[in-house]
Amino acid sequence: MPLARQQALAARALRASANAMLSGAARCVWPRRRPLEAERVCIYRIGNIGDTACAIPAMHAIRRAYPAAHLTLVTSPGKLGSVGARELLEGVSWIDEIVVYHAEDIATARGRIELVRNLRARRFDIWIELPAVAAPLATLYRNLMVARSAGARWGFGWQYEPRVAAQAQSLFLEFRDEVERLLEIVRAGGFAGGDAEFSLELSDSNRRTVTDLLGEAGVDKGAAMIAFAPGAKLEPNRWPVDRFIEVGINLAARGYAIVVLGGASDAPMCEQIAKQIGRNAASLAGKTTVRDSCEVLARCVMLVCNDSGVQHLAAAVGTPCVSLFTRREFPGMWRPHGSQHVALLKKVECHTCFLDVCPYDNKCIKAIGVDEVIAAASRVLARLPESKPQVA
Repeated sequence: MPLARQQALAARALRASANAMLSGAARCVWPRRRPLEAERVCIYRIGNIGDTACAIPAMHAIRRAYPAAHLTLVTSPGKLGSVGARELLEGVSWIDEIVVYHAEDIATARGRIELVRNLRARRFDIWIELPAVAAPLATLYRNLMVARSAGARWGFGWQYEPRVAAQAQSLFLEFRDEVERLLEIVRAGGFAGGDAEFSLELSDSNRRTVTDLLGEAGVDKGAAMIAFAPGAKLEPNRWPVDRFIEVGINLAARGYAIVVLGGASDAPMCEQIAKQIGRNAASLAGKTTVRDSCEVLARCVMLVCNDSGVQHLAAAVGTPCVSLFTRREFPGMWRPHGSQHVALLKKVECHTCFLDVCPYDNKCIKAIGVDEVIAAASRVLARLPESKPQVA
């Protein structure tokens, strides 16, 4: 048996062993079975926009199990100023409360104690963690004990995904996308996590705002829209701007309107892309809230994007994606959920590095060619129904 295969099997065995120990620890702390009724339920899920969007179906499965409970989402987007669950889910009817903390809030022992006191005051009957995919084993044990210290009467959800022998795992193991990984966790807890259900409950205000923005930008009301999202949190995930422009020129020539999305920091880049594409291309970067962006994506026939949170927003509103991936992560793990999407990634010898800065000039993302993206976009567009959504 090749050494790499042996390493992959060893990593899988480590995962099973570590998760058996985590499950055993949870059963020691909470020996009874999951209560079928509860008044106050906590879901713990940290991360940014994409992490939150991927967790919606699992959270909704928990809500369906406890329709009358007061449901609290405890979350952190990281440092102050980061965007996360509150910006995406504030105001949806199926979450009663969102408790947000930031890295700075728990930087001291006093801050950590204050957070636990705050959570303990809520008297949770049930605490369910939807763990971050890269959470170290020690962090998962710590989180389990935080749930216990917060007074939760029953807890579940801690799962470990080892990052040892990463290249071997990439070669010989298959990875579920993040939506399915989290659904599998809640199913193991006895929740009915069937079809992935995304419930964002976009409002009339979002619809009016987007209609006004598109009108101000001069987007042709008679053209079907394609969204571009050229930004990404990590530099290695960014496909070159000039290539987005080439793809945009090709699609605009077919009669599609190109709408470029991004945050305020992406605005100069997005404006450049829209300007270079030319006629019937507009940038809304920095002009939309997260929920407004969801409304834009819901009106689009397709999204072309880097591996970033925007692809998961598109998946949540049912818009197919052409997503461009590096090979820094396990393949498939962050693919947008659903069979309608196309994910492009190339083989490189330095794959599965997990590096935030690439020492090889972003080799793997740059290996994706313009012609490949145009061909992928054409395949997605060919599958669309004849009556394409129009700009409202």
